[in-house]
Order: sequence, then C-alpha cells, then structure tokens
Amino acid sequence: MPFLFSHVCDLLQALDDNQRTKTGLKPTANIVQEWFTKHRSLLNRDDHNDTALLSTLFPEKRTDRIFRHGLGRLERIIGRGLALGRTRKEELGRHADAQWGMDLGECVERILRETPNPDPPIRPVTVEEIDSLFHDIASHCHFSSPAVRSSPPSSTPVTREKALGDIYTRFSPRDAKWFTRLFLKNYQPVILDQQLVYRNYHPRLPLMLKVRDDFVDAGRILASHKRERTVTGRDEFAKHLQPKLGVKVGRQHWIKGRSLQQCLQMGYGRMSCEEKYDGEYCQVHIDLSKGYDCIQIFSKSGKDSTRDRRALHEPIRQSLHLNKPSCPFKKGCILEGELLVYSDKEEKILDFYKIRKHVSRSGAFLSTEQDSQRNPWEHLMIVYYDILMVDDDSLLAVKHSERHQRLREIVTEVKGRSMLVQRQIIDCSRPSAESDLRRVFATCITNRGEGLVLKPDTTYFNFGATWGNSGSIAIKLKKEYIQQFGDVGDFAVVGACYDPTKAKSYGLPNIKWTHFYIACLGNKEEVLRFGEQPTFVVTNVVELNETHMRAFMMAIQPVAVDPKDNKAFSLRIEEGIDGRKSPTTIFRVPPVFDIRCFSFDRPGNVGFWTPRFPMVNKIHCDRTYLDVLSFSELQEMAVHGTQKPLDKESQELLEWIGRLEQAAPKTRGVEIQSQTTVSTSQAPSTPNRSSCPDPLPPSSLSSVGRDSFTPSASRAIAIRTPTKPKPRPSILPTIDESPKISTVELSTIARGEKRPHSSSIHPDDDVSKLRKHNDPEDQNDVSASRRQSIASSVGQREPLAALRTTSSRRNLNPTSSVPRLLGANTMYQPSTIGMEHRRSTTSRGRVSLPHSMSMGTGTSDFTIAIPQSTARLRISSSPTAVGSLAGNKCCRYLGDSCTFANISFMLSPCIAGYLWVTEDLLGCHGITEFARDAKEWAPAAEQQLTHSIGTPTTTLTTTPATATEATAIPTSSAPTLTGTPSCTPCGGIKRKMRIILVDPKRKEANKVFLQSVRDAGLRHRSGEPRHIRVYDWKVLEELKEEEERWGKNGECDESRLDMRRSGSIWRKYWVGLT
Repeated sequence: MPFLFSHVCDLLQALDDNQRTKTGLKPTANIVQEWFTKHRSLLNRDDHNDTALLSTLFPEKRTDRIFRHGLGRLERIIGRGLALGRTRKEELGRHADAQWGMDLGECVERILRETPNPDPPIRPVTVEEIDSLFHDIASHCHFSSPAVRSSPPSSTPVTREKALGDIYTRFSPRDAKWFTRLFLKNYQPVILDQQLVYRNYHPRLPLMLKVRDDFVDAGRILASHKRERTVTGRDEFAKHLQPKLGVKVGRQHWIKGRSLQQCLQMGYGRMSCEEKYDGEYCQVHIDLSKGYDCIQIFSKSGKDSTRDRRALHEPIRQSLHLNKPSCPFKKGCILEGELLVYSDKEEKILDFYKIRKHVSRSGAFLSTEQDSQRNPWEHLMIVYYDILMVDDDSLLAVKHSERHQRLREIVTEVKGRSMLVQRQIIDCSRPSAESDLRRVFATCITNRGEGLVLKPDTTYFNFGATWGNSGSIAIKLKKEYIQQFGDVGDFAVVGACYDPTKAKSYGLPNIKWTHFYIACLGNKEEVLRFGEQPTFVVTNVVELNETHMRAFMMAIQPVAVDPKDNKAFSLRIEEGIDGRKSPTTIFRVPPVFDIRCFSFDRPGNVGFWTPRFPMVNKIHCDRTYLDVLSFSELQEMAVHGTQKPLDKESQELLEWIGRLEQAAPKTRGVEIQSQTTVSTSQAPSTPNRSSCPDPLPPSSLSSVGRDSFTPSASRAIAIRTPTKPKPRPSILPTIDESPKISTVELSTIARGEKRPHSSSIHPDDDVSKLRKHNDPEDQNDVSASRRQSIASSVGQREPLAALRTTSSRRNLNPTSSVPRLLGANTMYQPSTIGMEHRRSTTSRGRVSLPHSMSMGTGTSDFTIAIPQSTARLRISSSPTAVGSLAGNKCCRYLGDSCTFANISFMLSPCIAGYLWVTEDLLGCHGITEFARDAKEWAPAAEQQLTHSIGTPTTTLTTTPATATEATAIPTSSAPTLTGTPSCTPCGGIKRKMRIILVDPKRKEANKVFLQSVRDAGLRHRSGEPRHIRVYDWKVLEELKEEEERWGKNGECDESRLDMRRSGSIWRKYWVGLT
C-alpha cells in the first residue's frame, strides 16, 4: 500500500516545531517513537516499499543519485510549475537575501499560503511516486552511479522538469516546503538521528545497514523477512546476514583521540597501531565469477567508483594474482585499503593533491586545468589494511589479529604498486605503553604522516547479545586533534556570502553571512613600509560554529560594502576557491580570525598551498589586517609542514617527543599555599582584584628536584589565587608531614639562632599521592609544636630600613641553610637552575635548592623536595606577595611574575615606532622604556642608570658573566626601568637579560642595525664579548596570549615560556645571536 508523503511531513514538522518551542520541549525520541507507532500497520504490510520510505527520510544517504539542480534552476522550475507571475517570482527569490531569513522551501510555503492549491488534491503524493521521479531524474545525470544510469530512460529532459514542476500543484504549503528540502537533500534545521530512526523502523535494521550499507538491499531483506517471518532472535538474524559481493559493507565506527592518554584509556589489551595514509578510501570487491572484469571499488560515500579508479585495477590484479592458478581464493573477497599516488623516481608516496590527476570523477578530470601533466613515473598504488570476507567466509566476527594474518596470506606486496599497512603492536597493559605510543606518534609526525589509527584486537562489528560499537571502535589520532597543535595563524576576513540552508542550522535570528572568505596579505612588507594599498590573496572559505557566530554578530559588526564599491583593497580569488563563487559582500575593514587546520593542500585550479580543513579557533577583536600572515609566510609554513626531514633520527623527532609529553593532560599534582611575606599579623591582606595578579613565577618550582634540560620533563604550572582568604598566621609554605609525600623543609632562624625543622620523603613517590591544600584551614594538619616554632621564629624581625642596608654578598653552599635578610614587602625572586646547579639529595631524601633558587624569607631559608615524576604544580599565592618596585608599572596579566620582568629590550628602528609593539605588546607587561641604540647598553650608561636607582651592596647572578648568558632564561621579578638592572630581594642589583627584537622581513635594515650593535663593543665585566639574543618581534604577540591565558585560567604550560626548551615560543621566533 502506498505511503503518503504527508505522513513524512508530519514527522518533520513535529520535530521542527519542537525545536522552535520555548517551553515544554519534548524529547526527540518520543516524537519519533510515537510517529512509528501510529504508522506501524502500514510499515508491516507486505506490499510496503521500505526503500522508498528510507530514501525519503534520509535523502543524503542516496549518494548514487545526483540531480545537478541548483537553487537557481529549481527556482525556475517551481515558478513555471506554479505559473507564477513576475511579482511572485521575485518573492520566490527572496531566499538569496539574508534580510528575509528564509530558505527556498519557506519561500514556496509562503507563496502557496497566499495562493493555495486546490484542497484536497485530486491525487495525493506518495513516497513511492517521489522515489520514482527522483530515480528518473538521476538516471540522466552523468555523475550518478552506473547502476542508476543503467536504468532505461522513461522520459525526456523537458518532461522530467515538467513533472517536477507539476508535482508542486498537488502539495499543501507545508508539504511543498519539505519536498523542496527533500530534493536539495537537506532537511535543516531538522536533523534526523539515523540510529534512532533505524531502531524504531525495525530492530534489525541498524545491523542490516552495517553489514550491507545500501537502502535497496536492506529493503529487499526487510521484505523477505516480513514475508517469511522465520528469523526472530538477534543472534540468529546476525548469523543469517552475511556480506554480499557488490554491496558495500558499512565502515567500522571510529572516534577521535584527543591525547595519548585518552587513546590508551579507551583501548585495552594489545592494540594495532597503524599508520594512516593520506589518500582515498577504497573497499575492493572481487567476484571471480565475472571473469576478467571481477573488480568493483566503492568510495567512502558508498558510490561505485570502479570506472573512475580503473588505473588501480592492475595493482590489485598483481597483488591478488587474479585470474591465475596462484590466486589465494576461489570465489571472491572484500578488502579495505587506501588509494595513493607513488613516484618510482622519488621512491615515495606523493601528496594527496596528486590524486586528482590520476582519478576521474564520473569520467571527467575536475579542477586540473592548472596542474602539470602526469609524469610517466607516477602511478596509483593501494595500501591494504583489512579484509572482511574471503569466499563465503565472513570475517566481520573475527578478531583483528586473525583478520590481519589472513590478509598477509592473501596479499602479495609489489613495490610501488601494493603493500600492507605499516603497523606496530602496543600493549596497553604495560607501563611503557604511553612512551611507546608517543615514540611511534612522534615518528609519524616527523615523517609528515597524516596520523595513526589504533585498533583493538576485537571483531569488526560486535554481533553479541549486547550488540553495539562499544567493543569495536577504532581510534584516529592526529596531532591536530590535540588542542595545542594545528594552529596556523591569523587570517583576514575579506568578505562573506549567505547560504539560506546553512543559516537555518544556527537557530539564530538576523544572520547576514554564513560563509567567510579568509585571506593572507600579499604585499605585507610594502603596506608596512610604504603604506601601499593592501592586496589580499583568498585561501579558503570557512564557516563558524554557533558560538563563534553569536560572538561575531555581537562583537565584530564589520562595515560591509558591495564588491563593486570596494576601493579599500584589491582582492585575488582563484577559480578553485569555493567552486568559482565570489563573495557577495566585502568587509571594508577586514576582521581577523585565528585559524587551525589539519595540514596543507594545493586545491585544484588554485596553484598555491592553502590550509586543509581550516577551522576558526578564535575571533580577534584587538587585531587588524596588518597582523595577519603574509602570503609568503603561509607558503613557507606549508612547505616546511609537508617536506620530510632528510635525517630520520633528526632533532625534530626528539622535539616532538618532548612536545607530546608536555601536551599530555596533567595528573593530580602538588598545590602549595605560598605566602612569602614574613609577618606576625593574624589577618592577611585582602586581595585587590583591580590590581595586578599575584601568581608565583613559573620558574620558581619547575626545575626543583630534576634536570631542567631533560626533554621529557613536564613543567606546566596552574596558578590559582584564593578568592576568600581566611585569617591565619602569615608563614611560609607548609605541606603535609607524611613521609609518603613531597615536603617543604623549613629552616627557621631567629636572631642568628638556627631552628631547623625537616621532614623525610621518599624521592620516588608518585605525584598523585601528594596532598592538596585547597584551603587555608588545611594547615591545621601542622603540629602545634611546629606552629609554635614557626611563630617564635617569625615573631620578631628587623626594621625594613635596616634590612635593606645590611645585605651582603654571600657564596652559599647549595646543601646548607644560611641566614638571608628580607624586607617585609620584598617579593620572592627565584632564578632558574643551570646544569651546574643539579639537585643534591641527602640521606633523608631531601632536595636542597642552590643559592640561585633560595627563597628569601627574612631570617629563613627553605628547600623543596619534589619527586622527579612531578608533572604539574598547583600554586596558590598570597595576596600579600603582590608588589613591585616603586615607580614601576605592573604586568596586567601576571603582575611581578611576568616573563619579561627581568628582560631589557632593544628594538630595531623599523619597529621602534610601531605603536602596536611599543604601547600594546610591551605596555601590557609594564614595559614603558626600551633601548633604541646599542649606546644605551654601554657600560657607562648602565652605570649611570644604576647609580640613579641607588648604590647596590649585593649583586646576585645566576650564571657567570660570560657568553653563557645567551642561554639563560629570563627570571621572574618585578619589572623595572628598561635598560637598568632590577633589584633583588636583598636590595642589590640583578643584571637583566638583554634581547633585541627585529623584523626578519627587513633583512638589509637588520644587517645595518645589528652591525651597529656589534660596533658598540658590548662586553661583560670580565672583558669577554657579550652575546645578545635576537628574536622576531612577533614573539611578543604569542607570549602575550600565553600570559593572558595563564592569568585568566590559572594554568600554563611553562615549557612554552622556557627559552631552552625546543617547543618553546622563544625557539619558534629565534633569529640568532649577535
């Protein structure tokens, strides 16, 4: 019995109305279940056409049908079918205007509401009639599948378009809207849950479409099942259902791995770690009963691409010995693999974009006009990675290890033509699993591989009583899935266009644009130097998610003009960008998007590298188009990202291992309640939220108890400031006295009398055992005797004036506790530990800080003992530690713990007048003065500035005054006048690290400027030449973002701020030494 299309519209409209309602939202599952219950009698009839109804519910699944009717053509057909006049046709075209907020279906609905069709229609429209009409239209399209095109013609093009237009005269306004969306294969804003509909349609339908991913074949099985009604049990039905040659098998379910730890947590036992190749998916069906033409290839979408990939047939024949006595099977098989392009000359697999020159699309080579000709040494090859059936034996219920062994028995590798996937076995139960996976993943990244696929040793599908995907999930791991990686840079948004269908998916009113054209600056140097008119090169068209779209509409609001009226800049858009479409709107002042991508690609008819699968990461409100990437920078970045290193054991491999270790989610760590001001007051000062934040310096604890140069050392610190401090004695940090945890040893000295207090620890205890102190009340754990000892030691202190004038230079033994004098408001000023200051462990397991890491505490010196496995420290700083030197500004993000607090900058002339650098990037860190000439760093000028501050009595340095200063790390201290030393806790002078910032693009100007620096003859006090680091000024932008994130979220990956670490921000913008 025919199934009316209006019944389908009832379901779609109910779901649409449910989304629009603001009260009493009903679960989607209930709506779907009620609809199927209502029509169950019709669905169970033997003459019901299941294929037609499934194709109507999920038109996007019918990839074998291609209509090639765009919005414009369909609009004209509807106008003729409804006999609309000129005014009505203009109303029908309002879907292209964003101000109306309607798609084509809603425009048709509005017209039919004003001038409705006869009610009721003489002959209601059924899903079977619609399915037949769509099949007839698709059979005449060159891009439809061979099975659809092989249908005998039943009409001419004129009669097909007339039939399509005439059917609108039989619809109600509501049904006409949904039919229009059905023809366009997009029901948005309604999105049907496939698994939900499948389960309600028939309990066995999800399993059917897994094994045979084809509505036509599933319809036949359902029809046979309804007629015979012999198979009832789930397991019995699974045994009855087998893969079929010529019908695509559904793909195994997979998920994205967001970190190495997550992959290992989701996996279990022995997992196959396979390299993921950047090619096109192939499911190869071999049916020996068809003779020589026994090969059939399905693409990822399910379309039959056998003819388009005929160049792959010969490699398949060679690898399987087809039509030869040595063929390893008798009837046929189904295999999975990846189609790639191989170069015999270079003996390697080529980039993805090379495929389009070897694979046609329905017989036509698309977007290859600007590509070079195919070289004779380039050809297609296939990489096999799974086998699903051999002869009549289904392998879907066989473990992966057994399937791979069967695959090795069947496939013969031919160099450059066919091969088995490269893989390694990782045992998730072993302690070394994470390090093994990290090494394999780092090697894949270094070799410019696409990623890894982790497969458990389970069946392809789970056919048990609890059937599902829980035990048969593959994990795809790409570096871009990890949040820290994949960033490309800033792009200018030069224009946009509007898609009414996409606009409906947001659920937001008054959307003006849905697709945004991002571009690089083609003449950035000329714009910056000479003020020339900008020229933008469009690279991609991106979309925004709902969150970004809402932010863009509220915060950006760009000035939009017609492309014909654009006089602000010139625009270059290649033919291959967005299918030869152009933006309908130009933004006179382009906004800036921060873009992430998975790799780089050379799309057809473009001619240059562009980001592949770009995604909007951020929307910048404080940047201009002058800050975006230049076109040359993007091309250099793409070349570096796609070319493999010559040395397989290169330094890059070690760098990626370190970066992956740093990117690992940090486990539960130490939280230290720190208050560095010694006081007898019981009431702590109230934190001032309007002042600078008060985090401790990142270098204060990162290197304690471990070798700071070890690549695997993870030193990310999360800083948290207590919001509601409670009254407590103002003392130094304390940690639980249990010997099983990390301990802070406090040695208190009062009036020259030493009062030692220590706790023993086990140096190998895991960081997860460390006790957290989230609240000041937790300090009640400290014994009463200890509190009395601390109180008596800090109860008396010398006057502030006396403290500042009695400091003297000391040579401290790293393992001894020596009195140090500290003012009441002096901040803790740590320095990093060099190789010569490695930790020394006592017999009790304590780790003593060298003098450069000693924490000045008035009359005390303390040491911190932390296991080497410590990966994350959580610090809670007292508000009383906030402060800076008089007359100096404070960093707005980190206060006195700013990365730049102990750095003196010199700017090259080309950027010294750039307000974005001097006022914004440096000003936000409290730096208001900087050197413009090397003479300002001359010893005489430095001495004069030193005396202007005050005569120092003590000078503390972390490294000898030699060329090793070039490898020092800027320590955290209070910011002072640029070009002058900074005060230490002892009241002395601490020499600042000197850094020069330049614009690498100004090569000639930089040569002259750096030569003037060398001519100045800057030297250390020992007379040795001073080596000064030179960086790209853009390092300030990224460091600003890192500190801003640190200040807001209280978390920071400290290694990104460490100049010595290969993955640091400083290394990224390194220029050289002078």
